[in-house]
Amino acid sequence: MPVTSDSRGEAAGNRRRLHLAFEDPKAFVAEYARNLARGGAMIASDTPCEPREIVDVVVEVPFASAKLVLAAEVVHVGGGSVAVQLLDPAPALRERLEPLRERAEQLAAAAPGATSSRPAPRSAVEADAFLGDADDDALHFDGEAFDLDGPESEVQPNGFETTSQTEEGDPNERTYRARAERAPARVAAKVRGPTGKALRARTRDVSATGLLLTVEGEELPVGREVQVSIVHPTSGEQLTVPAKVVRHLEAGGVVGAVAVEIQSKALTQQVQSFVSEVQEADAKHRSAGIRGPLEELGGASLLQMFAALSKRGTLTVSHGVEEGVVVFEDGMLRIAQVGAVTGTKALARLLAWRDGFFEFRSHVDPVESDEPAQPMEGAILEALRILDEDMRLAGPLLSPGAKLEVERSKLAATGPPLGKTEQAVLELATAGFTVRRILDVIPENDAAIRSAIVALIERGLVRAS
Repeated sequence: MPVTSDSRGEAAGNRRRLHLAFEDPKAFVAEYARNLARGGAMIASDTPCEPREIVDVVVEVPFASAKLVLAAEVVHVGGGSVAVQLLDPAPALRERLEPLRERAEQLAAAAPGATSSRPAPRSAVEADAFLGDADDDALHFDGEAFDLDGPESEVQPNGFETTSQTEEGDPNERTYRARAERAPARVAAKVRGPTGKALRARTRDVSATGLLLTVEGEELPVGREVQVSIVHPTSGEQLTVPAKVVRHLEAGGVVGAVAVEIQSKALTQQVQSFVSEVQEADAKHRSAGIRGPLEELGGASLLQMFAALSKRGTLTVSHGVEEGVVVFEDGMLRIAQVGAVTGTKALARLLAWRDGFFEFRSHVDPVESDEPAQPMEGAILEALRILDEDMRLAGPLLSPGAKLEVERSKLAATGPPLGKTEQAVLELATAGFTVRRILDVIPENDAAIRSAIVALIERGLVRAS
């Protein structure tokens, strides 16, 4: 069984060391198929790690007399666990891990009463967010399991269930067994809240019990009941189910995605059948896609290259907890989205990311869009112009999760009139919006909004808290 812990090691540069040990060959085979082959790992840890911190993951495989040290980037922290993205390129990662997987499968097959192991998927240098086909008592979200029945459950927050605990050594070292199967799938979706307004969304994974969604527009609070429509990536057929928001995927004040639990028991068979079809269709597109680290080429070069080589396509880029998508067809940009932001503002934000991972598919989902199509080349140039303006105008960066406290006593003081953007910032700050939400809601580019915030701070009208 895998054992996870953490400590400050003597690695080069004094990087934090996170440990992932496998005592059982079957556990390694399962974890390889679930996370390691996709370039990710979920590690139990009570020691705080910072998002985007570079760490060393020590993978110990005693049954193969192997111990590997893999560099990784922290992509999510919460609930007593740390999600990391392994930084080795896909070929190097396969070269190091495949022999261990083969040895583990041999030992697992030779064990008394052994059954055949599920084959490992194709490798991808990426960390997918998963929502598993969870048991009735737990919802799996981004590799985490959250108890739905209360605090008495033995389900651990990192998506594994405790089976034993070591008597000696670090108290964080525990033995786990994997719980639910998980299947990533990126397809179009819609979400309707109590107002009936339809929000465009894309799934990060799909299961018969729930979905992990990147949603455009307003933030959906935990506990909100919604209607979710999943769009079949080939036929365009839609399945609409009642659901409830149960968790946010959040880091640094940014809600990158929401997990929803499907509520209707009566639709179980229908949902299972439709989800299986969606997963199968998405897997075909995924297997024909191209994946890799963003920093090798950069967003602008990737877009220009794929637009030149393919008549149509969907580029998905992940950066920490955030995910952006660009859809083009016949040389025209159809969709650009990063969370709640769309259009060239979203495209500029995506192109500003210097690290992360991309996936390109020469396929376009059948999805509605109210964005006017525009020439791809012109959209990229406009986004790059916005980035140049950001470099020129941007003031000090404020934490995305920071809130702006309005100094009401000074609002009536005489002084230069407020600009339109400054007035909008004041109104949203009064409503309690975070800096990130202010950036998302106001249609101006991010640099202009940050400059307005700095101007208000300098005039003493607001202060960051």
